[in-house]
Amino acid sequence: MLMSGVMVELGVYGVARVYWTVFAGPGGLPHQAFRSVFVALGVLSALVGAVMCWQQRHLKRLLAFSTVSHVGLFTIGVALLTPDGVAGTALYVAAHGCVKAALFGLTGVLLDRYGSVDEHGLHGKARALRPVGVLFAAGALALAGLPPFGTGLGKALAEDAAGHWQPWLPAVFVAASAVTGAAVLRAGLRVFWGAGPVPRSRPGEQETTGEGEEPEIRAPRRILPPAMTLVPAALLALAATLGCVPVIASALAPGAAVFTDRARYAAAVLTDQGAAPAGHAPATAWTATGAALGLLSTGIAVVLAVAAVHQRAPRLSERHPAARAVRALRRLQSGRLGDYLAWLALGVAVLCAALAAQS
Repeated sequence: MLMSGVMVELGVYGVARVYWTVFAGPGGLPHQAFRSVFVALGVLSALVGAVMCWQQRHLKRLLAFSTVSHVGLFTIGVALLTPDGVAGTALYVAAHGCVKAALFGLTGVLLDRYGSVDEHGLHGKARALRPVGVLFAAGALALAGLPPFGTGLGKALAEDAAGHWQPWLPAVFVAASAVTGAAVLRAGLRVFWGAGPVPRSRPGEQETTGEGEEPEIRAPRRILPPAMTLVPAALLALAATLGCVPVIASALAPGAAVFTDRARYAAAVLTDQGAAPAGHAPATAWTATGAALGLLSTGIAVVLAVAAVHQRAPRLSERHPAARAVRALRRLQSGRLGDYLAWLALGVAVLCAALAAQS
């Protein structure tokens, strides 16, 4: 709950903080270079994370890849280097942290009751936990950007800022949020409602199922502790509040304006005199377009989830290039720490080379 709901988002803040305070001044990295490279990195992370999220049956891995995808969206918002982008991303990050922590908490309920987090193995077993299922479905729709959740408002504000720079970027937000929300909703429909037939395993594919997960406490006959459902419910309510109470989003606007002005940010830190500049104020309210895109991504998520549980989604042949690319991605995600460290080192080298080329 803390890693995916709080710690990961701190990395996005760290990127923005280091750039504006260290590299944004004279002789530093040009805005255009940073924007081009990190927007590209965000788009790649959002789309690849969404594809990998959809492929998972291990619920904790599914939620983790959803976080990878959303961090890609956050990176796009920060990399725009505008007050609007930063304000929208800040709200998106806060609401996403609440929703994702709630979903991990609800997954903990399944682990506590059934000793498993395998979407396929838990098919229909949690019908008795219908209130938990309702909360799980609400979290899935919040990830997809359903108004009035704060994830929907943050997504709408970041989409609007991104669309002013590149008109095609809102499509990335819609696609990534729809696919990740659909993956979570698909799991919820199967586990809590027993929807559709029991899924078949992929032949010849080595999968991480989640059957080997060990709960901290395994006593299925004991009464479920109220905190295990009350805390996720409170987190989801807080995420909805972030999208419904205008003063919360409005309070982020002055901070975003100062954060993206290096001189004023330094003054705010060193002398406490960093008042927000007069003039353009970042947008912080729902718009018709933002709400429509939120409903669109939510609708796509519902359609994908229902089609998947009833096995009506189109299937690619094993020899199709897209199917081969997905299998290659799955093999790269080995779960071995050494492999990830190697990819991290390679990624940093490629990132530095890309920044140098753009400079």
